[in-house]
Amino acid sequence: MDLNTLLQRAQNLAKGSAECELPGVERTLQQVLQATEQLHSRVTQTGAKEIQAQILLGSKGIDLPKLNQKLEALQTGKTFEPVEAANADTDVSTFLKNERENAILSVIEDTNKNISDSVNKQKWGNLISNWNEEKTRLLDALIAPSQNFIDLQRLPEQIILNPDSSPPSCLDKLSLKYAQELCQYNGLVLRGRPRPNLVQRFAQLASQFGDARLAEMWMLLACVTQVGEVATTACDPIKSRQQRPEFVQHAKTYLERRYRLYISSVMVASADSYQLVRNYVSQRFSGQQIIGLVDTAGGKPLWPLIYYSLRCGAVDTAVEFLREAGPSCDEFAQLIADRQAGVVNSKIESQLKLQYANKIRNTTDAYKKAVYCILLGCDTNEVHGEVAKTIDDFLWIKLAMLRPGDAAGYSHLQTSFIENYGEKYFNASQQPHLYFQALALTGQFEAAIEFLSRTDANRVHAVHMAIALNELGILGGVRSVAQPLLTIDIADPTPMRRLNLARLIRLYVQRFESTDTAEALHYYYTLRNLHDPKGRNMFLTCVCDLVVDSGVLDTSIFDLIFGQRKTGIVADQEVSGGLFRQFSCPEFDTQTIAGLVADELVARGSFEMAVRLYDMAGKLNLALKHISILLAQVVQQPAVEGTLRARLSLETERYSKLLSARNTEIEPKILISFSLLRDLLKFFDNYNEGKHLVALEQLDHTRLIPNNVQEVDECLVNVRRLSGEVIKVIPDVMVAAMDIIHMKYKQMRSGTEPVSIMHYEQTQKLRERAKAIANMAATMPYCPTNQRLLQLELLMH
Repeated sequence: MDLNTLLQRAQNLAKGSAECELPGVERTLQQVLQATEQLHSRVTQTGAKEIQAQILLGSKGIDLPKLNQKLEALQTGKTFEPVEAANADTDVSTFLKNERENAILSVIEDTNKNISDSVNKQKWGNLISNWNEEKTRLLDALIAPSQNFIDLQRLPEQIILNPDSSPPSCLDKLSLKYAQELCQYNGLVLRGRPRPNLVQRFAQLASQFGDARLAEMWMLLACVTQVGEVATTACDPIKSRQQRPEFVQHAKTYLERRYRLYISSVMVASADSYQLVRNYVSQRFSGQQIIGLVDTAGGKPLWPLIYYSLRCGAVDTAVEFLREAGPSCDEFAQLIADRQAGVVNSKIESQLKLQYANKIRNTTDAYKKAVYCILLGCDTNEVHGEVAKTIDDFLWIKLAMLRPGDAAGYSHLQTSFIENYGEKYFNASQQPHLYFQALALTGQFEAAIEFLSRTDANRVHAVHMAIALNELGILGGVRSVAQPLLTIDIADPTPMRRLNLARLIRLYVQRFESTDTAEALHYYYTLRNLHDPKGRNMFLTCVCDLVVDSGVLDTSIFDLIFGQRKTGIVADQEVSGGLFRQFSCPEFDTQTIAGLVADELVARGSFEMAVRLYDMAGKLNLALKHISILLAQVVQQPAVEGTLRARLSLETERYSKLLSARNTEIEPKILISFSLLRDLLKFFDNYNEGKHLVALEQLDHTRLIPNNVQEVDECLVNVRRLSGEVIKVIPDVMVAAMDIIHMKYKQMRSGTEPVSIMHYEQTQKLRERAKAIANMAATMPYCPTNQRLLQLELLMH
């Protein structure tokens, strides 16, 4: 039979007209061939293992393709999707089951939400804290008011940077002398001795530097700040300065003394005030220079004699010249004499003011007009350019025209110098001493100091001027140490500024605090009466910053400040030296300060340094509490030299000896936590070193892990009584214990010795202990190592 015949018969069979007795089929040969090829391709793609699985399941009556279709048709829901409530009237058990599952799911959802909110809150809190620190660094370099803008009118300055220069890392010779003088002053304050005038002390020191302009600036401050009483904390320095006439009088006296020295230097022969002024006027006014001058006394122009007598502060000499001029000047002489005696003669003043308005205002004698204005306060806006040839003359005239208690006139004078004239008029970038003197003589110490602090050459002087004025209670400080260096307070009279002393000192000290720590502490001690926005003492805050910035690995600065521990001695006082002890006083007790600094370090997360400070402060409970917090984080890590765990291991051993030597009352919960973590530290040390038997013996002493199933409940009860630090470590302890049990089990199973009853009992004990640990982990509310424990337990079956 050929193929054509076979094909024909197959087609007939498909049509139902078969000529032979063969069963009927529903497919042609081509269809059979296609199905065979499809089956072959499916088999080759599926693989041998799946074919075997289909054969195995098919022998049991399971249709695997149909089962796959059913699984694909299933709808997957969310993991923690609430269960639909059942009909409580007809199916009570299902309803209660669903309610219980919904309650569990709601707790899980709330917990996840709370954790997410807490993480976000901590993240944003950290970002805000970092930004505030960066913002503080930016504000240190900016000059801006907190509430109103300050027009400083600064000129552009050319700055040449040397790429090879490096920032100073220690005090230079001049700065060191300032620091030594400040240390001596602080020593007197700490010992309760009478407080000297720090401005005068610094002025005497500056006279030794060989800089005449610097010495002159210090002498100016020493003269102007000789006030009768130091301003108290209840009296604001800014408002007190505006209302007290001493500042105006001292500034005027300083200018008069300077001018007398100038005249004395011009006139070769030394003489009394009368002869000195007379000779000076004779030398200066001769020939055509006396044109326009009216009235004479002894053949000399009268009003220049009066003016220069007043300019030198020789009031009696001016009265004497007026007496010589004759009866026409008796009223004026009487006015000056009464003014010198502190008596106000309103009648004479009114007559002279009327005389000035009618005659003197338009006189050709500029000196007579100036004297009338000075003594009577007429034409306060008059410049008197023919008389006032220098800035000192102009300033003296303006100060002399002020009456005692004239706060409005004083403020107007201050405004004219700092705002109307400003730095551009004085060419302040080239003549800083001149602008400083103009501000200081008008009582604007804060703006003058801030101006000096802008340049490196004058910053050291500005810092010590601010410290000295602050010790006298004269410096106007800011409301908050977080404000910029120079600010305007809307409650202050115009145009007064306030200086941020804390920011100025920290900017100055931060460049040498790591190399000259002793001196840095004395500078920070000057901030002892200031507080930060959180109410913390600025002295302690600066010390905390210094300790934290030094790092936890380098303890040299820490030991230098708080003292170095004595090795091999366990006693109540085991710290020797320490720069901080010199600041021990009724206001700053050493132990109290150590505790406060420790609290600040804890708030910043620096627990390791805080532990030592708590011990120094005698707060052993807090020391053990925070060392337990640190141990809970690293106790399971391997011991590597130089790590936090290695350092904590030494500290733990030290405190163990300390507790055995001292009879100190410790809170039971804190003591138990510390003792357990100390034992677990030794357990993990033995475990990581491969000393498994010793590690298990150490673990048995803690009674944290059960030996059999019967002890699971007892261990769980013990765990619930422990602190969070110990509970946090227990999952890692269980994994380590299970790992040791598994290794012992493998060793016993792989041994070559014949299996005996004792060998069988030992393996059963290991299995039972592993089961007990797994049961305990499954019963604990939260155990992240539960899966790992189950895997190890299954490997033992």
